Amino acid sequence: MSSKVLTRRQACWAEFHFSITYRPGHLATLPDALSRWYDVYLERGQDFISKNPMNFQQLIKKDEVQPSRYFAVKLESFSNLIDSIQKKLWQDSQYRIILQELVKGKSIQDYSLDSSSQLLLSKDQAVVPNDHTIHLSILLKPHDSPLAGHPCQEKTLKLVKHDFHWSSMTQFIKDYVSSC
Repeated sequence: MSSKVLTRRQACWAEFHFSITYRPGHLATLPDALSRWYDVYLERGQDFISKNPMNFQQLIKKDEVQPSRYFAVKLESFSNLIDSIQKKLWQDSQYRIILQELVKGKSIQDYSLDSSSQLLLSKDQAVVPNDHTIHLSILLKPHDSPLAGHPCQEKTLKLVKHDFHWSSMTQFIKDYVSSC
């Protein structure tokens, strides 16, 4: 019999003496790490919380959070973004002509005017003028936010394209994400 050379990982576990034996399911009286839990599967009409109440706890108490303060900041910053987009669109000669025609009631292919925010839409995406500051403020939420998780170029582009459109958006996002 020859001696076996153990790897570093195997050497860490060498001091333990494991005994693995097969035990059929009907003989397993108490669930362990290798067998299935007997109470995980729900019966019809039950919800997971009532079946496993220990798995759910309230992490933040109601008196610890003041939601009105956080929501007000979020809404205020979003309304500022919409205002700045509207102002810059009216200052841009190309988009001003399109906006004037849409306000008069004429229809222009691929463009519409959002009734609530008065933003210029192209295929259900808000048209953003060529303004570096606005582009950066748009990228704050889908890329730099801690909730976004700092996604890659493709994911950031997909998130921004869902709501916004501007010329050379792909290149701008590629440059922004690669420099971050």
